[in-house]
Amino acid sequence: MMNSVWFGLGVMTVVCMALMKNLSARYRLTIYAWGGMGLGMALILFCIAWGAGSVLEGVPRAAAMGVVFFGFPGIVLVTVTLKYIDARLEKITPAADGAAVTTGEDSWPHFDLSHVDLPHIPIPIQRGLSRLHQAVDGSLRYVAWASLIAAYIIGMSAAEKDYETMVKKAFPYEKLTKINDDPVVFEVGAEKGATGNYIVISEGQGYGGPFVVGVRIKEDAKVHQVMLLDNRETPGFRQKIEDANFPAQFEGKHVGDDFLAGVDIDMVSGASITTMAGTEAIRKAAHIAATQHFKLDPDWMEPALKFGLDEILIIAMFVLAFIPAVYARKPWSLVYLAAGVVVIGFYLNASISIASFGGLLLGFIPSFKTHLTWYFLVLGTVAAAVLLGKNTWCFRVCPFYGVQYVMGKIGGGKIKPSATLLRRSKFIVNFLLWLSLMAIFLSRNPGLGSYEPFAMMFSLTGTGIQWFILPLALIGSFFMSAFWCRFFCPCGHFLTHVIQIRRRVIKRFQR
Repeated sequence: MMNSVWFGLGVMTVVCMALMKNLSARYRLTIYAWGGMGLGMALILFCIAWGAGSVLEGVPRAAAMGVVFFGFPGIVLVTVTLKYIDARLEKITPAADGAAVTTGEDSWPHFDLSHVDLPHIPIPIQRGLSRLHQAVDGSLRYVAWASLIAAYIIGMSAAEKDYETMVKKAFPYEKLTKINDDPVVFEVGAEKGATGNYIVISEGQGYGGPFVVGVRIKEDAKVHQVMLLDNRETPGFRQKIEDANFPAQFEGKHVGDDFLAGVDIDMVSGASITTMAGTEAIRKAAHIAATQHFKLDPDWMEPALKFGLDEILIIAMFVLAFIPAVYARKPWSLVYLAAGVVVIGFYLNASISIASFGGLLLGFIPSFKTHLTWYFLVLGTVAAAVLLGKNTWCFRVCPFYGVQYVMGKIGGGKIKPSATLLRRSKFIVNFLLWLSLMAIFLSRNPGLGSYEPFAMMFSLTGTGIQWFILPLALIGSFFMSAFWCRFFCPCGHFLTHVIQIRRRVIKRFQR
């Protein structure tokens, strides 16, 4: 239900932006008008989010307080600002030749400097300001890199997992005795060796990072419970396996079974990589118990190299990203975009996110046999940027760009951002990229830094802020081409930084 609230807030935010645009076309707005309307609308939207969350959590009193402290002031501020705009500001009416003219009296000052001759700034002062700007920009860059390196070191130094605490959270009233360190095995019960009730800890590498499972096995050599102890998978994929109750199908299986995804274990549609990673972790735990505790011969089938239609499609899409005649010339470029949306987006739901790059930097590399698609998409994309200096993902393979392209054609994409706006907007996306990587490095949780709406767009599963971001990205692309890619996407700017670093390194060696 809360996801629907987030989505509704995203739509209402876009509506508020459209209203402000319409208002600016009718009146010559001042900074007071923009500030009053913006703050008032923000308070009203915050009140809606506050109230909905409070009601869903069963605290209606908090919702009432939100209306008093945020909603009411927001309504008052919007009303007063509208009255000020109607009474004091100039109206804009179209002239006969199509140019905009203003009518009415205005006693409030405007800051229109288009016809004012500004004093000439001496060249030494201009140079001084330019040097100051470069110094500040360079200092911010060094601070950002230093903080990322520090966060990476801190996260790696605190990487050791406390399995005992994880298991105790799942069994708060049971006595747990660790009987093995590698692999980690706990016995549940009063006395060591008397219960025949064991929990084997194992890990699997998912699309966005590792997750830890605890497999409860009893003396009948069967799996009785699968516990997800620590999950760092991308939220969208994690939600799909939870909704499908994926661990339940392992209960009752013998520890000597094959545990092969797609063979004796059912896959979860739209989360195949996560399914295979979960199966891998549970299979390792069960087979450890089979060989070490029950002394069984390892006669089960080992996972074979997974190479089928999915992998063929991924390889084809990746190879075609190097052929300009395909991705840059019509009509083949349109066919290629459509294939990316259908294959990478809806069929495989395998969009790259900042969590993918973060997991790679942290060393979370899945098995080659069962995750060949990950190697081509993530590792192949990074390798192309590092070795060849080519971005094969953005504006080519990325399915979300294909969706934005269609939206831009429907809406017209008439707003053309200036070079100055694009240059200044880099600060926003670089800050978002820095913030995501800081969260990933400090927590060693790649999914924590991912805010892209890709998984939710193609599988309709997302969490919190993603439901707010998706309508903004889609509706924004109606009015501006590649709206998300230009201003908010961390993946494209991550690859851009990789290519820039590659160029600097090559220049150093050339010198």
